[in-house]
Amino acid sequence: MTEQRRPKGTGSIRQRGARYQATYSFVDGTGARRRRSERFDTRTEARKWLNARLNEVDLGKVVDTSALTVDEYLTQWVASLPLTGLEPTTLNWYRSAVETHIVPALGRVRLDRLSPTRIDVFLATKAESGRVDGKGGLGPTSLRRLRTTLSKALSDAVRKGLIAENPMKRVDPLRVPRSDVTATVWSPQTISKFLTAAKDDRLFPLWRLAAMTGLRREELAALTWPDIDLKAGVVSVRRARVDIGGEIIVKGPKSAASRRLVDLDDQTLKVLRNWRKRQAKERLTVGPGWDPSEWVFTDKIGRPWRPDGITYRFTKAVKKAGLPSTHIKGLRHAHATALLMTGAHPKVVQERLGHASIKVTMDIYSSVLPGIQREAIDRLANIIDH
Repeated sequence: MTEQRRPKGTGSIRQRGARYQATYSFVDGTGARRRRSERFDTRTEARKWLNARLNEVDLGKVVDTSALTVDEYLTQWVASLPLTGLEPTTLNWYRSAVETHIVPALGRVRLDRLSPTRIDVFLATKAESGRVDGKGGLGPTSLRRLRTTLSKALSDAVRKGLIAENPMKRVDPLRVPRSDVTATVWSPQTISKFLTAAKDDRLFPLWRLAAMTGLRREELAALTWPDIDLKAGVVSVRRARVDIGGEIIVKGPKSAASRRLVDLDDQTLKVLRNWRKRQAKERLTVGPGWDPSEWVFTDKIGRPWRPDGITYRFTKAVKKAGLPSTHIKGLRHAHATALLMTGAHPKVVQERLGHASIKVTMDIYSSVLPGIQREAIDRLANIIDH
């Protein structure tokens, strides 16, 4: 039996213009010589990278990936995702990013030649508007998901020994300005006009609850009557109903902070009580065919609304009311903005919305804060000067 040869490595560092190129070569287990190079801003970075690579060669961790393309690797990676215990929504994001964006653009590239520069160009192209394909660029959320997907996939490739380093570590930071969600958000007066115009809509109780609690669409779709304490005036957010490839599944809230208790105002409680009475009559009429799951917002035979169905009905209701167009998420933003403008502490807004941290709340609604600060200083001045 022929003994397999242990890889042997050598390396060097040379200055190339203003940067430093680290190169190492080795003879792999098959006897073939392989060569890898990377460029760095400083000699120290280059030396650190080179030492790590040579150490991998000495330990026999180097794998020949010369024939493996990004497409081939990501196909295997996506197939293994269901075994990792990720949330269904996260799995769906990863698959979509890989199949729709990454593979079409980078699939033919050899995995070991996927450089930070090539990824920079790919992401910049995705961020552009008016590309040659006639489609607009991706928004900040989609771009972040692309970066997250690539980073996760390439990190796994490093862990498996398929590449020496994750090139995402040296990709340029994502410089996408956060959109000002409050720029076109409805005012409390507009919300009032909408609710008045939509008072006869079957989903009026949902519109009212959304506007007065800031619950997410998927959280509203997942509410059951045991989640609402009509005596204490509190709604408990415990789950969400989400669309995964056309299939509606029930899952836990978006994050640990999303599992929360939200106080209800008296008028919203009155609307919900009246809705429950109406729904109980419908249930008696339908009989055994009624869905037994006790969903709060249902059609006439007790079936819960799909999240996309809620969006469709909301869009129609807004158009019918003749009001400025907005997504149903606009009710969530309007709720938060109105609370901040009435002087509510951002921590209260964070807890009602279920944000993971107060920083998230402050980042999203930062444009509201200057006005609040002005009002606060004016009130302070009135106290001191009078």
